[in-house]
Amino acid sequence: MGHDGSETNEAESWAVPGVRSSVFPPGAHVVSEVRAAAAQFAADAEQLPTERQLVAMRQLIDRLEGLWLAAAADFSESGEIAETGHQTLASWMRHRCRVAPAEASARSTVAFAATGPQHVSGAALRDGRISWRHSQVIDQAVRQVPAERRAEAEQALVEQASRLDPGQLRRVGERLIHCFDRDRADEQAIRRLERRGLSVAETYDGMVSVNGLLDPATGATLLTALNAQMRPEAPADGAPRDVRTPAQRRADALGDICSEWLSSVNTANVGGVRPHLSVIVDHATLASERGDGASVEPAQLGWVGPVTASEAQLIGCDATVSRIVMDGESQVIDVGRATRSIPPALRRAVVARDRTCVAPGCSRLPEHCDVHHVIFWEHGGETSRENTVLLCRHHHRMVHLRDWRVVVDTSGRRTLQPPD
Repeated sequence: MGHDGSETNEAESWAVPGVRSSVFPPGAHVVSEVRAAAAQFAADAEQLPTERQLVAMRQLIDRLEGLWLAAAADFSESGEIAETGHQTLASWMRHRCRVAPAEASARSTVAFAATGPQHVSGAALRDGRISWRHSQVIDQAVRQVPAERRAEAEQALVEQASRLDPGQLRRVGERLIHCFDRDRADEQAIRRLERRGLSVAETYDGMVSVNGLLDPATGATLLTALNAQMRPEAPADGAPRDVRTPAQRRADALGDICSEWLSSVNTANVGGVRPHLSVIVDHATLASERGDGASVEPAQLGWVGPVTASEAQLIGCDATVSRIVMDGESQVIDVGRATRSIPPALRRAVVARDRTCVAPGCSRLPEHCDVHHVIFWEHGGETSRENTVLLCRHHHRMVHLRDWRVVVDTSGRRTLQPPD
């Protein structure tokens, strides 16, 4: 219908390039359109079996969503939205309809596309033939193809949307972009690659949070490796079945892959030793038994901090144990003046004592630190535990290049001080 309520030809109303021709004026027919859609569902679905009723209900929800978006776009374009105190449709959706910020931004973009140049997908959205997520995928894909081929691409994607979910439709859209304009597809791939990133951080309760985006090739590699590693083996007769959830099996698979790489593939050195899982644990903790009531110190796991005696025992069940005998102030066999290089055993002893870079306010972990001679080896200092300290690369340079110095107090605690 037109703004005056008269019949209009929908195809003609969308045919004017660069001109937004509304087929759903703000507020004029919202109630009647919703009533008609609900009545049609009730009439068509009443005698259907449950499964088909649910499918029909989903289509009704998609149709109502499409009608709402079209009406909201017209509401914004009419200027009435300014009277609510909001400058944008996304802001109005967020604050007046309690839509999450990202969802509001995405929905408003779809709303304007569906009531603007993309009349084919817009009509399908309002009719409930596609969801607003389908429309979002179509809008993103159509924008990436040459202007003269957008109508063709839109029509093809609407036809595919009738049988695909939004994720599957996105892949079809990416293929269309590549077929229509390879250079643009390559540019999009570069932009996508630049978005890659991975964050890994310890949480307040001692877990490790992993979050990020991987480029398609890296993501496919990860998914392939996880799928192969997490596939459960068929249980033997009488053996308990694997009760882990898929997410738990995926997490365990990632740990297995990293452990296998560190033990079998990696040849790099970090801080003079091969990277490895490091746990500092008192002998009494390692030897303790559950339920014996004894009070024991927690173990210290590299990167994440304290872990329980049971967790330390689990890690140590299949591990190479480096023994550091603690006696008073922790004596170890020293190299003396024989060499300036730090043997792995001495490095482990220094790490066990200092834990992190000793500079005030610095918490760089041992994996990113050097073992520094307090009295330079060139000045007669020995390669011993007493004459060494853990410093990150930045503070190590400050000692050698800016005359900062390591100070050892009467308790043996080491710290770094700037020049006088």
